[in-house]
Amino acid sequence: MFYRRKILLALIEAFGGTLTKTDCQKLLFLFCQRRGKNYYDFFPHKYGNFSLILAQDKNRLADLGLLTSHSDFQLQDSQSYSDQLEAKDRAALHDLVTEIGSVRGEKLIRKVYLEEPQYASRSQIAREVLKDTEYMQVQASWNKEHMPCLFTLGYEGLSIDAYLNLLVSYNINTLVDVRKNPLSMKYGFSKKRLSDYTKLAGINYIHIPGLGVPSNLRKELNSEKAYKDLFEFYSAHILPDRTDELEKLKSIISDQGRVAITCFEADHHFCHRHKVAEYLEHDPSFDTQIVHLYKSYSDNAKNKMQNLQNGLWEQNGLYYSI
Repeated sequence: MFYRRKILLALIEAFGGTLTKTDCQKLLFLFCQRRGKNYYDFFPHKYGNFSLILAQDKNRLADLGLLTSHSDFQLQDSQSYSDQLEAKDRAALHDLVTEIGSVRGEKLIRKVYLEEPQYASRSQIAREVLKDTEYMQVQASWNKEHMPCLFTLGYEGLSIDAYLNLLVSYNINTLVDVRKNPLSMKYGFSKKRLSDYTKLAGINYIHIPGLGVPSNLRKELNSEKAYKDLFEFYSAHILPDRTDELEKLKSIISDQGRVAITCFEADHHFCHRHKVAEYLEHDPSFDTQIVHLYKSYSDNAKNKMQNLQNGLWEQNGLYYSI
């Protein structure tokens, strides 16, 4: 069993064996915050922080007979799950139970909103559970930037919840999928689900398959040279024939303001989306800032030097074209 699911089961056990969906989302979120580990990721939702992976795990654990099929999170058996946790997690869970006590419902939601106000940015009930002064305080932490910007990002290394949280944190209005075939073995990233899930976060989803790389060209990408050759071919022979698609993308950016183009690879240098951005940079009629959302797995001096050589400079984890 995935360790994160043991965390979930132990949390339900520690809080009495049954939790409403909202209470479970909030308590698990607080546990992850207190522990300083993202056993689950969350994104801003209409009721505050929400995890799609948690909702998926609930269904899976019900199928396994460990949770009931009830809409609440309810343990099916009486075995102890806290004993299966690492000592630090067990201690953190004990501390959370002591801290929270019987706080549930609106009081628990209010606590989360005040502690982590960014997760209330999409909430439809914030005004109901917060006092006017609290609401103003919480609202002040939200990113309200509306300056037009084209972001690029990949979902490699991110859960669907972390990915949506990233989009919301930069106040991105529209996600443009530039994969030729938007299918993924990773939960949440195939076209139908990604479209549905971005909607949950208040973000539009648009697919422009014409900007994707044909599947036959993606074979044997096992070296930097192979990627370089692919992107040179893509820039020279594919993008010039994609005038309609590029104009559509420019129109979306003009209408929506803050737009992200997305594909799989975490590093934009290994994804064709950086060539789409590069093409627009050289378009005299395009003057929107471009930001590559990319967190390196090994961000060392060598990587930074390579970024400079590639015409990029880094600030606060973002890469800007120069």
